[in-house]
Formats: sequence, C-alpha cells, structure tokens
Amino acid sequence: MSVQKACSRCGKPAFYFKPYSGEYLCKKCFVKSIYELTLKAIRKHQMIKYHDRIGIAVSGGKDSISLLYIIAKFFKDNEIVAITLDEGIEGYRNEAIMIVEDMVAKLNIKNVVYKYKDMFGYTVDDVQPIRKETSSCTICGIFRRRGLDMVAKELGLDVLLTAHNLDDLLQSYLIMLFNGDINKMMTFSPAVEASEAFGITKAHPLMYVYEKEMSMFTYLKGFKMQTVTCPYMNQGIRSEVREYLNRMEEEHPGIKYQMLNSFIRLRNANGSASGGFCKNCGWPARGGVCQVCKTVEKLNMNKLKV
Repeated sequence: MSVQKACSRCGKPAFYFKPYSGEYLCKKCFVKSIYELTLKAIRKHQMIKYHDRIGIAVSGGKDSISLLYIIAKFFKDNEIVAITLDEGIEGYRNEAIMIVEDMVAKLNIKNVVYKYKDMFGYTVDDVQPIRKETSSCTICGIFRRRGLDMVAKELGLDVLLTAHNLDDLLQSYLIMLFNGDINKMMTFSPAVEASEAFGITKAHPLMYVYEKEMSMFTYLKGFKMQTVTCPYMNQGIRSEVREYLNRMEEEHPGIKYQMLNSFIRLRNANGSASGGFCKNCGWPARGGVCQVCKTVEKLNMNKLKV
C-alpha cells in the first residue's frame, strides 16, 4: 500500500511531483509555483516596467489564457491589451475568439482582433494551393510575428508578451538548428528580444514553465480553452521535436532547463545581431528584404503560376 506524500512546502497531501526539482506539491502550492516562475522571469529579465502599456498575444489556448490571467492579477496598475490574430482557417479561430472575449470581460481588459487577410492579403487557407514546399506553420509564423508587431506599433504599446513556455522555446531552437539557421539560433533570446516594431520590447514570461505544468495550471484554475486543433499543425516537424524533448526529459529530469541555460549562455556570448531595413516595406530586416515581403512575393508568384 502506497503512502500519501506530503507537500514539500506546507505538509498537506501532495497533488503533483516535479521530478526535476524533487518537490511534492499540493494544489495550492502548485498554482503558487507557477506564479513564482512567471514573476521570476519578469523580474530577472526586467520584462515589464512600471506603467508600461502591455500587449499580450492571446490565441485562446491554455498558455495565452493563463498568461493573460497572471499578468492581470499581478500588474493591475498597467494598461493591458489582449491581441488575437485570426489566421483565416475555417472552423478554427471562432471558438478561441469567443473564449478570449469571455476572459477579457471577466478581467475588464481591452481586446482587439486582427485578420491575416486584411494585413497580408492572404489567409492560411488561401495559401494551401500555392504554398508548395513551404509549410503552413512557417508561413503562419512569419505572418504572426509581423502581425503582432504591427498591432503593437499601431496601439502604441511598450511591451509585447507572448505565451511561449519552456517547451515552445526549446522546440524553436532545435528547429532552427535542424534548418541550419545558425545565425537566428545564436541571436534569438528566450527572455527579452527587440521586436520588429520600433522601440517595443517582446518578452516570454513563461520561459521557465514546462508545457505539462501549464496544462495542469489551466485545469486547476478551471479556465476554458480552445478545443479545436489547427488542421495544418502536422505539416512541420514541431510535433516530432516535442516528442523527442519529452522523451529526453522523462529519461533525464531537468534536461530542458539545462538546454535553456545553454541557449541563454550562447546568446549572451554572441550578443545581439543588428541589421538594416526592408527596401519594400521599411520594417527591420537582416537582409535587403524582410521575411514577410519574401513570403508574400513568393505566394504571389506561385498564385500566378497556378
């Protein structure tokens, strides 16, 4: 007969075990640990300053809904705007928009919704017959990063927060490595980076939080979250990288934190990369033309061929 473990913090019956730290936590202490990890990232990396106008990218998933709630809870003196981008995928984003609208109403936070179609002339559905070898995830990612920057600039925000958790960031790093994008891998910051929107800071407050622990936090708080999955999510290799990282963590608890620290040291040793501006749209670009303009131009050419 197994013995009920006690919470390492308060002594009450434990609910969750963190293999990488050896902690047993009750439900209350587990929720508190997520607050602590998020606030630790914000304070250590100076993500938010007093009276900053904060924009939060909210997709309606577990991570962004939880981040919205945490920031609203601990930064009541800051103006907060929830930003949702509609990719134009039929049957996918409508549920999320309703969930976000419900949450922002409860938190008394402003919410804006912008559409890919209006911003770039294409929806993710539109690009399917003309994307050729480029995955939908790649195109969507390029549009999403620029779209959020455009909204942040338009609204005059000081900081833009995205809900990338520890797993998301590590997956991105490995994908950059597998794609041979060494320069981007060495200059990308898992904590705070300069967004393309001039003078605006982009930060990842959930950088120390495991994806599975974010799921548990959402469950314990009883938040509604999007149930519909993107029909194009398996076109890239992210799912395979996720499975690989989870398997490594299961066999070697704490290896995800070790990887994160390695990437942070790599970034600090290399410094930040500077570039010029896109000759087409005027937004920052490492080369003469930014990724957004290259993507749209390629889609336009494929469309003509089709």
